[in-house]
Amino acid sequence: MYDAVPSLVESTVRVAAFPDGSVDTFQRVHAKDGQRLSKAAFREAIVGGRSQGFHIDTHAVEAGGQAVNAAQQAHALGDDVRLDGCLDDNRFAFPFETHSFGAPSAVTIHEFSDGDLTYADVSDDVIGWSHEAFETVPDADAYVCGNWASVDGMTDSLAALADSLDGGVFVFDPGDVTTAPAAEIRDCLAALATLDDAIDVAVSVNGQELAAIADALAVADDVGAVRDEAGVFAVVRHEADAAAAAIRTDNAVVENFDPNGPVRRTGGGDRFSAGLAHGLAVGGDIGPAVALGNCCASYYVATGTTGTADDIAAMAAEQA
Repeated sequence: MYDAVPSLVESTVRVAAFPDGSVDTFQRVHAKDGQRLSKAAFREAIVGGRSQGFHIDTHAVEAGGQAVNAAQQAHALGDDVRLDGCLDDNRFAFPFETHSFGAPSAVTIHEFSDGDLTYADVSDDVIGWSHEAFETVPDADAYVCGNWASVDGMTDSLAALADSLDGGVFVFDPGDVTTAPAAEIRDCLAALATLDDAIDVAVSVNGQELAAIADALAVADDVGAVRDEAGVFAVVRHEADAAAAAIRTDNAVVENFDPNGPVRRTGGGDRFSAGLAHGLAVGGDIGPAVALGNCCASYYVATGTTGTADDIAAMAAEQA
């Protein structure tokens, strides 16, 4: 699969990403002695009620959000990008077309030695977003839409967009659906099925999110079973070890890279979705498109930076 990735990034497409945005503060958590804490050690100290001082080292404040991260990855691949999101903050300055819907959320990421804990103060403008806020619905080959979990009216907007979009690919990453009511998840998937009549919809989720969706649909925790029940073009699960995908006529499992001491975890899934969208939009089969998504996510996790087309092609060639 990876041998096809360099040819995928030789072509460029028009990508539109929407609707969220956040100011992300990255902080490393240390014990009193300065050692990095694991989530397990932190949990044990809290549950045990032991008096312990925790030290926080703020090392980065960046523009973030699922749409923002995906747009940055698409731009790095050379795509013509339009980002519509909640971007009213002076830390949002991008070398591509943007349209703002209002104020971004504030997100704090506590980085432990074995993973992240994320805290979000979601802005009212993100919560209240509707497709009616578009100045114009973007004209694109690929759309990346994220953060359904934080946007109250997105389900209705997904169904309404079926009247505005015609052809291409629509990659949908709902965000953390693990605590969402099952009925709301089913309503979202019904709206995506309606949208799929107008444009190929690919649902991009991690393993926990896929399990929550499968549970809501009362089907097996499997990309093929969820895709068949949801009635969309594709369902893709991306995890640290591998990504699995099912489309109407095929399926694929693509092993991932070992990041060998990850630098950054939060944001990798959004870059996966952007790579998947690019790969499908340029006409790639599902396997190579998933491999491209793996490359985009793994490069970011390993380096903390967004990989360019040359970076991704080199990584894929090494893996192949």
